[in-house]
Amino acid sequence: MSLEILFWHGYLLRGSGSNVFTLNIVEEFLKENNVYLFSQERNWGGVEDIGSHWVMDADQNLSLETNFKDDGFIGVTPYIGDLLPVFVYDEYDGFKVKTFDNLTDEELERYIDLNVKAMISFLKKNKIDIIYCNHFAIAPYIMKKVQEKTGVPYIVIGHGSSLNYIISRDKRYMNLSYEGFLDSKNVVVQSEYIRDRSCEIYERTEFFRDTRFKIIPSGVNFEQFNRLLKDKEVKNIIEEKVSYSNGPIKKIYDENYEKVKKLKDIEEIKKLLDEGENVIEYRDIDRDLISKLSENLRGEEKILYIGKLIISKGVHILLMSLPYIFQNNPTTNITIVGYGKFRPALEILLRGLIDGNKELLEIIIEKGNYLEEKKHGKLKYLSKFWNSLKECDKLDKYLELAKKIDLDRVVFLGKLDHDTLPHVIKKHSVIVVPSIFPESFGMVSIEGMSQGLVPVVFNHSGLKEVIPFKDSLVNLDGEVVNNLEKVVNLNLEKLGKVPNLNKKFIAESKKYSFESVAKRLLDLR
Repeated sequence: MSLEILFWHGYLLRGSGSNVFTLNIVEEFLKENNVYLFSQERNWGGVEDIGSHWVMDADQNLSLETNFKDDGFIGVTPYIGDLLPVFVYDEYDGFKVKTFDNLTDEELERYIDLNVKAMISFLKKNKIDIIYCNHFAIAPYIMKKVQEKTGVPYIVIGHGSSLNYIISRDKRYMNLSYEGFLDSKNVVVQSEYIRDRSCEIYERTEFFRDTRFKIIPSGVNFEQFNRLLKDKEVKNIIEEKVSYSNGPIKKIYDENYEKVKKLKDIEEIKKLLDEGENVIEYRDIDRDLISKLSENLRGEEKILYIGKLIISKGVHILLMSLPYIFQNNPTTNITIVGYGKFRPALEILLRGLIDGNKELLEIIIEKGNYLEEKKHGKLKYLSKFWNSLKECDKLDKYLELAKKIDLDRVVFLGKLDHDTLPHVIKKHSVIVVPSIFPESFGMVSIEGMSQGLVPVVFNHSGLKEVIPFKDSLVNLDGEVVNNLEKVVNLNLEKLGKVPNLNKKFIAESKKYSFESVAKRLLDLR
C-alpha cells in the first residue's frame, strides 16, 4: 500500500551531506509512495525527480509555481520570511543568513512559528501518513507542535552538523529538540558516533538508550555512480553549465597570488581576496573546467578530495602534506572538488608553498582562520606542524621539497554536481577525507570505494565506522601532516603491488545503499 509522505528539510538541496541524503531518500520513497518535500531550495528546476513546485505565501496560501512533469515528487517552499537559519554560515541569494546560535529569541520563536503554521495549514488540506524531518535543530520541536494540532506522527533523522555546530553551543536547541524526541515515533542517526556524541552534549540522555532511538547508516546511490557516461557526454553537460556560469577561473587565483605574495597584514590579504570573490559567484561551476579536466585526469596515481572548501574539512592539511607525497610520487596528480569560502586562501596557500614564500605561509598558518570567519585565529594543526619544522631546523628542507611540486598537477576543479561527479571519481585511484571536525558518517569515502578508490580517512567520529581497513586510517593529532603523507604514500605504493586491490573496497561499499536505508526508514512507520 502506498503512503502519503512529507519529508521536511528546512534548507537547500545541494552541497552538503544531508542535502544529498534528502534527495536520494525522497527518490527511493517515490518508487512506491507519494512524496511532498518541504525545502527552501530556489532552483527546483535542477532537481531530479521533481514533478511540480508549489509556494506558500505569508497567509499560508499554496499556489503552483512550476509544473515540470506529471509524475515525480511535489516540492513545497513554505513561507519563512527572508531569514534563513543555517548551521554553518554561508551566503545565499534572496536570504538574510544567520547561524542558529546567533538567532535572537524573537527570531527563533518567529522561525518556529512560521514553520508550524505552514505545516498545519498544509496538513489540513492534504492527508499525510508520516512525516520525516532532518536535523536535531530545530525540526523535532517544530514537528512536536505540528503533531499536537494534527496528530500526524513524525520520525526525526539526525545529522552531525546541527549537533556539533549548534546544539553543543546553544542550550536552547538542546532543550527544545529533546522535547521533540519524546513525542516522536522514532529518532534515527547514521552512526554510533552520533549516539555517543549526543550523550556527551545533552543534559538528559535517557532517550538515546530508548528502543525508539535507531542507528541506520547512510548510503550511496549506486545506480547514479555506476552510470557510464562517455567523455563527450560529460563535456556536453559541463559546457552547457559553463555557458551561464560566473564561477571561478584559475587565472583569478594566479593574479591574486601575485597581488598577495608580498603583503604582511592579514587584514590586507583578506580585503584583497574578498574583492576577487565579489566579481564571481563561487558556487557556480568553474568556467575553465573543461580544460582542467582534460589536462589533469592523466596518469595512474591520482588523488581526489571531494567536499566543501572550508577549514573544518581539512584541505589545508592535505596541501601541506604534498611536498612529502610528491617527494615519493612525483607524477601524482591531486584533484580537489568542491566550493567554499576558504578556497581563495587554499589557492594562495598552495602557490605560496610552491613559491617557498615563508613569510606569507606563516601569516596564513598563524592567522588564517580570519580568512574564512570573522574572528582571528590560527590554523592549529598547521601551526603545530610549522613550529615543529622550525624547532627541528627542517623548515628550509621542507620548502625546498615544496618548490619541486608542479602546480599543474594540483588542480581545483570547483563545484561538480552528481551528474558528472561519478565520471571524475572513476578516473582516480585514492580518495582522501581529511576532515578535522567530527562527521556523522563517511559518505564520501563510500562513494569513492564504490568506484574502487582506496580510502584515506581521518580516524575519528563517524568517518572511521565505515572503514575497516587499518592502512586507510590517519591519526588526527599534532603530527597529522606527517601522518597523512605516510598513509597516502603507503597506499600509493600498494596500488602497483597488490593485485585487485580495488575489489575489496567495492565489496565493502556494497553494504551501504540508499535503497536499503529507505526501506529501513519506511519499516519504522
